[in-house]
Amino acid sequence: MATDRPVKRKRRGSGVAGQGGDGFLRSRTDPRSERRFEPKASVAHVLTWLGMSVAALLAGAGVYGQWFRGEEAGGHPYAPYLLLFAVLLGGASALFGQWSMKPIRVGDAGVAIENAPGEIERIGWNDVTRLLLTDAALTVQGSGTAIAIPLRTHLPAASRVLAEARSRVPAHLTDIKEGALPPPDDAAGEVRPLEPPQVAGLRCKVTDKLIAFEADARLCGRCGELYHKEGVPPRCATCEAPLR
Repeated sequence: MATDRPVKRKRRGSGVAGQGGDGFLRSRTDPRSERRFEPKASVAHVLTWLGMSVAALLAGAGVYGQWFRGEEAGGHPYAPYLLLFAVLLGGASALFGQWSMKPIRVGDAGVAIENAPGEIERIGWNDVTRLLLTDAALTVQGSGTAIAIPLRTHLPAASRVLAEARSRVPAHLTDIKEGALPPPDDAAGEVRPLEPPQVAGLRCKVTDKLIAFEADARLCGRCGELYHKEGVPPRCATCEAPLR
């Protein structure tokens, strides 16, 4: 008769990704990602470049007609008017035109805008204080900074930001109604991996303990809040996600 063998029970994970836990606790090296959205050219952007191009043509024609027709022909009578129109049109395009067309990033690290190649301004989900939605833009406000996402050129990015904010930091967008923006398109944006965050020298959100070694860091997988491994609370102090 076969003898009964004791059943080995699996140990319940601590909640860290890759250890079988159900919580949102993550280690620094766990994979993270974000989506990068290129701006869509708007009518205002196209008109700005068209205005500058026409101003350049008028300026060239005016300069030629005023000074390069030859001494015998003299200046053309319409040349001063062409130069005047060129200055007015170029000035209006420069002052009132739409020049800014910056990519937007949305993902595990928060919301970011690419101000220049290699220069990224980012607001982490744990630093978000409020989201505002108007007819023109979705604005993400952080501690001392803000990122405005124009709806005309970045509607897919704005939809993604709003959807992720509802799941990560819902307390900061109570003024925005459900369905205010179209649902996010899973095919929109380029998915990119994120580098592990630089956390050495920062402090735990709860205990204020210095994180001297990056291996001691733990992150909330929902909002990205930072904790020392010896001071992880049962729930995230920022978004209340279960951590262990």
